[in-house]
Amino acid sequence: MALQSMELKRQKRIAEWETRIQLLHNKFPRLEEISRLYARLSLELVLVEMGNGKMGMSRQDILKTQESLVLERKSIIANNNLPENIYDVWWDCEKCKDTGFLGPGLKCSCRIQEEIKARWQTSGLSPEQERQTFGTFSLEWYQDKERHRQILEKCVAFAEKVCAKQPVENLFLYGPVGTGKTHLCSSIANYVLQAGINVIYIKISQLLDLIREYKFSREWDEQGQQQKLKTLYRVDLLIIDDLGTETSTDFVREQLLLLLDERNNYRLPWVISTNLTPNEIGTMYEDRLSDRMLATSQILKFTGESVRRQKKIMRK
Repeated sequence: MALQSMELKRQKRIAEWETRIQLLHNKFPRLEEISRLYARLSLELVLVEMGNGKMGMSRQDILKTQESLVLERKSIIANNNLPENIYDVWWDCEKCKDTGFLGPGLKCSCRIQEEIKARWQTSGLSPEQERQTFGTFSLEWYQDKERHRQILEKCVAFAEKVCAKQPVENLFLYGPVGTGKTHLCSSIANYVLQAGINVIYIKISQLLDLIREYKFSREWDEQGQQQKLKTLYRVDLLIIDDLGTETSTDFVREQLLLLLDERNNYRLPWVISTNLTPNEIGTMYEDRLSDRMLATSQILKFTGESVRRQKKIMRK
């Protein structure tokens, strides 16, 4: 996606350059004459080097004439307050000329940034969540600071292992509403995205809507449907928020079981955030599903009052 975006940008800059030069030559015909004459002399120089010159000029005469043409062009540009680089393509990145590469297989920093931006755009994080990092997670709102300091450290360790592509135990975050679970989910996502790894953050209701749409929509072909599901199931890191807010039906249980089985079989990490306790998970879902959630993950319990509510009170 990033490469396609950069190629389109490159084509746009070239088209803008062609339009600019055409307008320039319409306004200053002498500049167009200079460009044509310079090009003819360049060709003549090649012919002279081959001993087949057509204009009866020596190599020195050609170079001297070209030099005078360059000076005349610079004079016209300066006298009319035109940019010195008006004949250049105005690339967004001068280092790679908007190709995205500095050499074979060597990505330019601009392309790396484009790829990171693309990952963020497809991650599902909201603009507010993009500002939620480990650094902005404050312990001052918690009475049990030691518990939440340990939770923070475990989330950082989890994110670092995902970035290093090391085996890691999944995370199951649970606790009352507003106690920081989503903040740490966002922090994990931002940390991993920054390392160039793909992440999908999604609320359970959105996840199920997507699965239903992919499975039952008649507008998509089967192959495309399978590819979209594969992307959802096999993204490097999947974060599911608000588990337990959905209605637990046979379809929901079946799809969650398939999803977690797929990710566990491919050893792809996931994070689940919920307001339900492990016991309530066991009651709401059948044993096979609750076992896959709880037996394959670190269980981190959040406690205390809603951080959002505390902040609202402090602003009054």
